[in-house]
Amino acid sequence: MATRKKSKTDHYQLVIDQLLSLLEQGTLPWQRGWATTPYCNAHSGHRYSGINPVLAEISVMTRGYNSTLFVGFGQAKEMGLKMTKGSKATWLRVGGSAKKEETDPATGEVKEKRFGFSKWIKVFNLDCFTDEDADVKISELIERYRGEPNAAPRLDEAERLIAAQQAEVTFGGNRACYVPKRDQINMPVYESFSSAEAYYATFIHELSHRTGHKLRLDRDLTSKKGSAGYAFEELIADMSAAFVCNVLGIKPDLEHHASYLASWMRLIADDKQAFFRASHQAKLAADLLLENAGLLPEEPAT
Repeated sequence: MATRKKSKTDHYQLVIDQLLSLLEQGTLPWQRGWATTPYCNAHSGHRYSGINPVLAEISVMTRGYNSTLFVGFGQAKEMGLKMTKGSKATWLRVGGSAKKEETDPATGEVKEKRFGFSKWIKVFNLDCFTDEDADVKISELIERYRGEPNAAPRLDEAERLIAAQQAEVTFGGNRACYVPKRDQINMPVYESFSSAEAYYATFIHELSHRTGHKLRLDRDLTSKKGSAGYAFEELIADMSAAFVCNVLGIKPDLEHHASYLASWMRLIADDKQAFFRASHQAKLAADLLLENAGLLPEEPAT
């Protein structure tokens, strides 16, 4: 019986499929306001460069990894890490140059010729392993390679506004998000952001989503990523955050918001009134956040 030849993996297509999935959700993997650790190899400490930080980020975002550290299978075994069932590889691209000597058959002259090469290498995120038998634990590896923390002082008025919302917040990981079903916000820690402004603008963006809960302003928060409804809610949250940041005197440094421009443009092109409806909802959201903190500006007399 003839054996079936294994089809060759198209690594480019694997990456493109993941990237398209992110773009459809309105997310650019090369724009983020935080990074708890650099993208690097947890065994050698080699910090990824060129296209590889983007390839690693695509893998982190599509699979929901918390770690930005990766190792090869052999390296993991050497470190005493055990791979969990169902783990998937992340493919990185490495290259370089080499030289070889060629002899001209007509003249006998030996010439040196340089050529470039590249290849795919398979690595696995640290989230794919358990460390019961490892001498160095995964938490220790994360601390070892953690980048310089954001040391900018916190902003008192922004802290006051956040505290006034009495929101349930979980800190940690690599995702900033609001989960309507749990009425809960998840935020990366302050020290992992690139600036104080990025932290507060992102936090206020998520608090703006929270105002849409049925117990508050009762907006539709059920739209799926990539839909017009999802783009509409993101537009509300971004404008609300911009309004609040303006009152607080903070630059609305939402480093991810450009990734929604295409979906917003489609939304506005398809519905001329969408921008104005979103602006109205954004003002209601911003006013609620500011009012809770006693920071709502007085309306000028007419």
